[in-house]
Amino acid sequence: MDEVNAARVQAAQAAGYLVRPMRVTDVDPAAEVHVQVWQEAYDGLLPADYLTGLDPRSFAQRRRDHLAEPRATKNVVGLDPTGRIVAVAAAGPARDDDAPTPWELFAINVLASHHGTGLADLIMAELVAHRATYLWVLEGNARAQAFYARYGFVADSGTKRHPPTGRVEIRMLQRR
Repeated sequence: MDEVNAARVQAAQAAGYLVRPMRVTDVDPAAEVHVQVWQEAYDGLLPADYLTGLDPRSFAQRRRDHLAEPRATKNVVGLDPTGRIVAVAAAGPARDDDAPTPWELFAINVLASHHGTGLADLIMAELVAHRATYLWVLEGNARAQAFYARYGFVADSGTKRHPPTGRVEIRMLQRR
C-alpha cells in the first residue's frame, strides 16, 4: 500500500471507523445498506425500475447463503464511529473460469454519506492487502474506477454483461 492510501486507512481508524467480519446478525442491516448504496451509486447508470425494484430480502438471503458456505469468502461490514453498519464488502476465490488471478474482489459498497472518510481504504486493506486481485466494475462508474486505480488496478480486455440489466461491466486487474 502506498503512503497516500496508508494515510487514508490511518485517518479512518483514527476517526473511529472499523471493518470486521460480517455476523449473521448483520445480514439484514447490511442488505439495507447494500440496496441503498446501489440506488445511490448506480442512479443514471442502471435502469431506474431495476434500482427501485431491488429487494433487501433477496440480498439478505444471498448473504446468509454465503455465510453458511464453508469456503474462503470474506464478507465484512464497515462500521461508522457510532457502530452503525455503513458499508458491506466481500472478496474470495475467483468465480470466473478465465480468472486472471486466484482472488476476486466481489464488492465494496459504502453509503455516499461516508465517501471520502477512508472507510473504503480500510476495507481494501482488509480484503485485498497484498494479493493479486481482479474485480468487475460497471462501465461508466468513474468514481469506483478512479478509486481502484489508486490501488494499481487497470482495466484489461475483459468485459461481461450485468445479467439483470445487460449493462457492460469491465474487468480491472491488480497484480502483486
